[in-house]
Amino acid sequence: MLKKMVVLGVIGFVAVVALRGTKVLSYIRSEWNSVSERAENNIPPEREIARIRNEIKLLDKDILTVINELARHRVAVTDLQTQTEELAAKQSKDKELLTARADAIKKAEGHVTFGNRTLSLADAKAELEAGVKRYTATQKSLEGMQALLANRIKVRDALEKQLETMKAQKAELTAAVDTMEAELAALKLQQMESKYQTDDTRLAKIKEDLRKLKTKVDVEREKLKLMPAALEASPTPAADTKSVDDIMAPLTAPPAKPAKPEGKTDAKLPVAD
Repeated sequence: MLKKMVVLGVIGFVAVVALRGTKVLSYIRSEWNSVSERAENNIPPEREIARIRNEIKLLDKDILTVINELARHRVAVTDLQTQTEELAAKQSKDKELLTARADAIKKAEGHVTFGNRTLSLADAKAELEAGVKRYTATQKSLEGMQALLANRIKVRDALEKQLETMKAQKAELTAAVDTMEAELAALKLQQMESKYQTDDTRLAKIKEDLRKLKTKVDVEREKLKLMPAALEASPTPAADTKSVDDIMAPLTAPPAKPAKPEGKTDAKLPVAD
């Protein structure tokens, strides 16, 4: 099984390499983008709202991450601030002690008293020098701690602002989604009340089916009106009672005799006795 997967992977890689730089790969990418865009456009608004709400809920995880980080930095700042204040107080006391010992050495004549100890002038100077070195090294550590504290405070403040911003943005996004959902509900109501509906709900499909059915009924009604004129026989004329001789009479009748002129008599008529 693993061998088959490796072979298929190699074949796919070789195919991609072979198609790279050709029009075929460009067409494939274009078609894929077209399919993805059509699929995205066909997503119902209700599903998109549900998806966005889920994304907003996932912001809680990001907010929790910021809260954990902020809590850690707050504790770190508090601890570091306490350490810095304690070390600064110790440095202040050490500086006072070293200053007092330096004054005592300056005023001494052969021996120097440090508290309940009495030291020679050389030993006192050596101890003072060692104390100053320790103070200087500790002061560098204190300055480093103070710089670190300042940076930790900046990070803490930035995280606090980030947390407040995320909370405010989440509230705004939630309100925006609620508003959009209310607008969508109002639109759905308008679509239900409208004769023409553009969504893909069952109600819209029923209305569309009714419109199609009405069209079919209107077509059948018009067909019914046209049927008589198209299928019924035309009225037959009355039967003709004329004979063939009557029809041919204008052609076979003898010509008419010319009329005699009035006022003339025939010369052949016998004379009366």
